[in-house]
Amino acid sequence: MNQIKTKKEETLTPLPKFVKAIKTKRIAKSGLILECIDEMRQEIEKFAKELGFDLVGFTPAKISVKYADAFTKWLEKGKEADMEYMKKKEARQNLRSILPDAKTVIVLGVNYYREQKPLKSGHGRIARYAYGRDYHKTIGKKLKKLENYIREVHKGKTKAYVDTGPLLEKALAEQAGIGRIGKNSCLITKDFGSWTFLSEIITDLDISNKSEKQEIFNMCGNCKLCMEACPTGAIEEPGVINCNRCISYLTIENKEGIPSKFVSAISKAKTLYGCDICQEVCPHNKARQRVSNQPDFQKPIAGDSINLEKVKSIKTDDQFLKIFAGSPLMRAKRKGLQRNAETIAPTKKLSQNPKPQNINSQKQ
Repeated sequence: MNQIKTKKEETLTPLPKFVKAIKTKRIAKSGLILECIDEMRQEIEKFAKELGFDLVGFTPAKISVKYADAFTKWLEKGKEADMEYMKKKEARQNLRSILPDAKTVIVLGVNYYREQKPLKSGHGRIARYAYGRDYHKTIGKKLKKLENYIREVHKGKTKAYVDTGPLLEKALAEQAGIGRIGKNSCLITKDFGSWTFLSEIITDLDISNKSEKQEIFNMCGNCKLCMEACPTGAIEEPGVINCNRCISYLTIENKEGIPSKFVSAISKAKTLYGCDICQEVCPHNKARQRVSNQPDFQKPIAGDSINLEKVKSIKTDDQFLKIFAGSPLMRAKRKGLQRNAETIAPTKKLSQNPKPQNINSQKQ
C-alpha cells in the first residue's frame, strides 16, 4: 500500500540530479560574472591611476535620499545665493536624466595641495587650487582619455564632469568611499584630507561596489575649528554653507559689489581670490596633507599671491587675458578681481565699500 506523503515531507524530498546541476551552473555563472566585474573595476582603476588620478571609487548611479533631501532644503533656504545653475535639481537627483541606463558613477580624486609662502606686504592671497592652470582643463584631458578607454575596451557609454555638471559630487564621492563630508562641507579623504579635486564618469556599465562595505574613519566629532575660523560665519551649521556669506563665493562667483558687512573680514583676511581658511584649520588636513606631484599644478600662473596694485593697474580685458589665460582667475574676470583688490586695499579716492558694479556687462 502506497503511503501518502505530507506537504512537509514533499518539501524535504531531495532534488533530482538535473535540478542540482542547473543550480550549480547558475552559481558558477554568477561567480564568474562577479569575478569579471571585479576584474573590470580593477582594470579601470589601474588605468585611471596611470593617468594621474590619485583616488578612484565606484558607486551605484543613484543619490541616497538623505543627500537629495539636504540639497532641497539648502535651496529652499536660498543658500545658493544667485548661482542659478545650482537649481537643476532633477539632474542632480536623477542621473538617468543625464545618461539613460546609467548604472555606475566612477568618482575620481586628484590631490592639489601645495605649501604657500608667507603673504607679502601689499599682496592678496590666492586659494591653493588656483595657483596654476585651471583644473577643469588639466583634469578634463585625463577624463577624456579614461572615457575613451572605457568605451573602446569595455564598450560602455559614458558622460564625464569636472565640477561642471549637475551632480552632487561630494555625495557621490562619499557613497563611493572616497571620503567623508566634514563640517566645512568639504570632502575629507583618508589620503589627502580635503585638498582634492573631484571628477566623475557616469556609465551604463554595472560595476559598482554594491556589496562592499566602505571603511568609515573617525570624522569631526566635537571639533568646530572650521566653523569658528570662518571670518564671515558662512558655516551656519555642520556641513551647511551659506554662499551669501562665503568668501569664495563673494570673491569668485559674485557678480556685484562686496556687501559692506563683509568688507572688513575680507580686507583683514586679504583673500583676493577664493579662501582656504576652513581647510587650513582642519586637523584632518594637518595630519594628511601631502604636496601634489601633479606636473600640471606646478607651473604658476596666478601663484600664491598677487600684488594688489598690479591688479588695479590692469587697464583692459585683453591685458587681463594675457596675464591670466588658462588660470581659474578668468572666472572672476578683470572687474571682479579689481573689485576684490579694492576691497582689501582701497585707494584714497575710494571708500571702504566700493560701489557695486555689474560684472556681467564686462567682456572677459
